[in-house]
Formats: sequence, structure tokens, C-alpha cells
Amino acid sequence: MNKKISLALVGAGGIGKIWAEGIREAGNIDLKIIIDVNEENAKEIAKNFPGARIAKDVAEALKDSGIEAVLVATPHKWLAPISYVALDAGKHVFCEKPSGITADEVKKNIDLAAKKNLVYMPGFNHRYHPAYMKAREIFEKDGIGKLDFIRARYGFGGRPGYNKEWRFNKDIAGGGELLDQGMHMIDAARWFLGDFEKIHGFAENFFWGGNVEDNAFLLMRTKDGKVASIHVSWTNWEWVHSFEIYGEKGYLIIEGLDTRYKGPERLIWGRRDPTFARPEEETFTFPDERKHHSFRREIENFAAAIRGDAAVRKNFPRGEDAYAVLKVVEKIYETGNGVAQK
Repeated sequence: MNKKISLALVGAGGIGKIWAEGIREAGNIDLKIIIDVNEENAKEIAKNFPGARIAKDVAEALKDSGIEAVLVATPHKWLAPISYVALDAGKHVFCEKPSGITADEVKKNIDLAAKKNLVYMPGFNHRYHPAYMKAREIFEKDGIGKLDFIRARYGFGGRPGYNKEWRFNKDIAGGGELLDQGMHMIDAARWFLGDFEKIHGFAENFFWGGNVEDNAFLLMRTKDGKVASIHVSWTNWEWVHSFEIYGEKGYLIIEGLDTRYKGPERLIWGRRDPTFARPEEETFTFPDERKHHSFRREIENFAAAIRGDAAVRKNFPRGEDAYAVLKVVEKIYETGNGVAQK
């Protein structure tokens, strides 16, 4: 068995705590350092990792030659700069999405990782949910034939005081719902359809106020005419996640994510009837899926990629994927951002 990857976690806030749950269950990760300016948050995580030390200074902590990799889970503004520091220190990097607030700063990290022969992985977590994994398996076995289009909805309604959180501070967040949940939907659409040549959309603020969007609407087409439509929302008062993939032979519909949505996470596989009667459907249900489970699969995948597992690298998200998604986001902000006009 391969030796465990020695890891430093940067960011002990809300998402950092979920990452800690996934790391604790992972079979190939050894969390050595927890880095956060808020020492109390770091101490809370450290309770479950005997022997892990706490630090506040990233650059100083990463002088530790025993650390092989870094997981960056900070607010958006610091994702790319901290990733750069870690890569420059010779560490493999897993960076939470969106990996940065501009495509250019992510490109700098892609280039540095390539120069130093390091793994640089963005946090496109949906690829590690069981419904998405099963959908990808069926798609790769030609289960729904040549793809035509994707239709996706993703959102929730916020929480009390949501507009006072850092996500509504453009200087820290870089953008709103499009840069948040939108990143996942765009990545998933690219994962199945490929790169988009024509991109149209709107980024609007309907309810929460401030200078970032609470809703985004996208319509995108690939060079060979495949289309994806996406709506992401912070005013969807009932939590929703729906990702529909349609092909010439049938369809795949992913509903829900873990236990936070109505009903369990599930995948519906529909096969077009040759006589065009009602399609035959098969449903795969994942009632025990919890939020941190996909994080565990993701970080285990990262560790396996560091160890050179060729099979893992097949559907492995790369820095180039984060760059491509951010270019889509920037296009919408440039041409369809209604927030700035209010």
C-alpha cells in the first residue's frame, strides 16, 4: 500500500470543516498542519486529528519539507495567491472552486504547476457525487447515444443575514451565484459536451441587494451545435438541483445532491422507445450520501493522482478546467451583468 499523502489544510472555516470530515474518512491522507488566521477554528478541526499542528502563516508553515500537498479552502480572493505560494514551495495543490476570481490568476498557477511537475486540481466536487459518477459511466458506454443538449437548475434561498456574509462582498468573493454554484454546473456541462464556442447570459440581483448577482442564466453552444442551458439561483426558496443530459438514444437526469435536497440523490436513466412510446426508465438512488462523502472521494482521487495512478487521471479535473469555466463566467460578467447597471 502506498504511503499516505502528508497534507496541509489552509482554511478552517465552514467549507474547511466539511473538508476535515472528508479527510478524516479518507484512506490515503495524513493531515499534518491546519492553517488559519482564526486559531479557534483551526483548534476545532485539530481535535479530530491528533498530532496535527496549527499555524497562521502559510509561507512559513509550507517550509516544512514533510508536507507534500496543500488543500486551499479559503474565501475566493485568496484561493489563487495561496495556491501560487504552495506550488512555488514545491507542493501539490488542491484548490477549492472557483480556484481564483480571474482566469488569468488561475493560468499563472497552471503554468507554475507544469513547470514544477506538480498536480494542480480544482475543486469540481460534483464529479465525485455518485449520481454524476454513474451518469458518466453510462454516457461513456454509449448508454444514451450522441448527446444533444443539457438543461440544468441549481440553487437555494440563502439564510438569515446571507447578504452580510463574505459572498456578497465583491472584493472578497469576486462575483456572486455564477461564481459559486454556477461554476459546478458549467464544469459538469463541459465534462459531457466539451468546450462552448458561443456564450450568452445574464447575471442579475433580484432580491439580496449588493453588487454581486443572486441569479444567473446561461445559454451556451459548442462548435458542433450541442447546447447547454443553466439557471443558478440564491432565490430558489426550496433547495433544487437538477441536471438533465439528453442524447439520441435517451436521457440521464440527476436530481438532488446528498441529503440537503428533497428526496435522496438519484439518477434516472431513460431509454428512447423505438416506437416513441413512453421511455423505459431505470432509477439509481443514493439515500446514504452525505455532503462530506464526495469530498472524501475527491481528496482520495487527488492523492492517487499525486502517486501517478493513470486510471484516476482519466476524468481528473485539472487547472485547465477551472480556467475554461472562469472564461465563461467572465464572458457573462462582461456582456450580461445587470447588477452593475442598478
